[in-house]
Amino acid sequence: MHQNQKLVEDRIRRILDERLVPAVYSAKVPVTLQAWQVPDEPVPPKEALDAIYRPFNVGQMWGRAWSTWWFEITGQIPSEWAGRTVELIVDPGFQGDWPGNQAEGLLYTPDGTPLKGIHPRNDYYRIGDAVAGGERVHLFLEAAANPDILKNDFIPTPYGDKATAPRDPIYRFSRADLAVFEPEIWGLRFDVEVLFQLLLQLPASEPRRHEILRALEHCLDVLALDDIIGTAAKARAELTDVLNRPANASAHRLSAIGHAHIDSAWLWPIRETRRKVGRTWSNVLALAEQYPDFKFAASSAQQYAWVKEQHPKVWEGVKRAIARGQWFVVGSQWVEADGNLPGGEAMVRQITQGLRVLPRRTGCGHPRHLAPRFIRLQRRVPPDRPAGRSRVVPDPEDLMESDQHLPAPHVLVGGTRRITDLHSFPTR
Repeated sequence: MHQNQKLVEDRIRRILDERLVPAVYSAKVPVTLQAWQVPDEPVPPKEALDAIYRPFNVGQMWGRAWSTWWFEITGQIPSEWAGRTVELIVDPGFQGDWPGNQAEGLLYTPDGTPLKGIHPRNDYYRIGDAVAGGERVHLFLEAAANPDILKNDFIPTPYGDKATAPRDPIYRFSRADLAVFEPEIWGLRFDVEVLFQLLLQLPASEPRRHEILRALEHCLDVLALDDIIGTAAKARAELTDVLNRPANASAHRLSAIGHAHIDSAWLWPIRETRRKVGRTWSNVLALAEQYPDFKFAASSAQQYAWVKEQHPKVWEGVKRAIARGQWFVVGSQWVEADGNLPGGEAMVRQITQGLRVLPRRTGCGHPRHLAPRFIRLQRRVPPDRPAGRSRVVPDPEDLMESDQHLPAPHVLVGGTRRITDLHSFPTR
């Protein structure tokens, strides 16, 4: 039999990257930009919205390291787009696809209501699912010119501090468009991508790998590259069976709950963490509105406090999502301490403070104890720690970094047995 697996895999990769991804948006029109550079540290939205903005064009440089710019975005949806799904696409100069340590921002309405964060993996804002055509768009983007501190790994860099960073701008604004979103092509893109990623993880001897390969091949045979919009639905139908089929009769069924691990203090100023939480949680609320079955878990009482203080409208959205059962309060610590330096008493204070604040502010019950870097601190936590009735969820990153393994669902903490949740597969 002719072996053409490599040819089919190359074809899948080529069509996914070169045809499907670009076809998710079928038409676009540019928006108009104006900009205001914040003189120093970030300012509240009210001050920024009252500032004097000057014309700005896509392609211009902006943003000294650690500076903040505000962009006013105006445009009009073409009348011929009536009934279509329309999104605003913004790229202030993304470098790679890491959603941090680079250009990112938060979209606001003209009255200062935060809408949604913008970063390389989430560069859109949904204007409407079925627009009337002719609507005017008026939004503001608070953009952070955060440098890539790890561009050269951990080699010392002048960009690590605003006082030593070069004064030259580091980003070129790449895109600002209104675009027609094609939901069927978007669905096909991810159907193909998920199956292809699964295929690459399966051993060559696994029959399911070959089933997926042939299903993807038939899918691409149906897809007409000169009429992707018209044939996307039929191409997706070719994948229905292989997507619905379980791995095997005894396979486990897993449910994924979203989480954003945000280091409260690492390679950036604390003020940037405060803004990052606002951007991330705004994104989560937008996803929760768009997908009613979406679930999310957030930890760190400090980050809840920051959002309540700095973004009260986002805070109200978080409370509504908790009430709907889409948002889970986890963690029980004031911050996600990694345990490299803190002693047992410090960890007790972290947990008791978190347990006091989280239920009172969020209206949730007793949160599950999420313990990132828990393996490093297990001997430092006393047996009478206040989270004794909590379940512990250690971070598998520790096992990866320290080459440790947990063969059983229990660990000894200060001489006391604790129940843990830990997946056994590698994370990288």
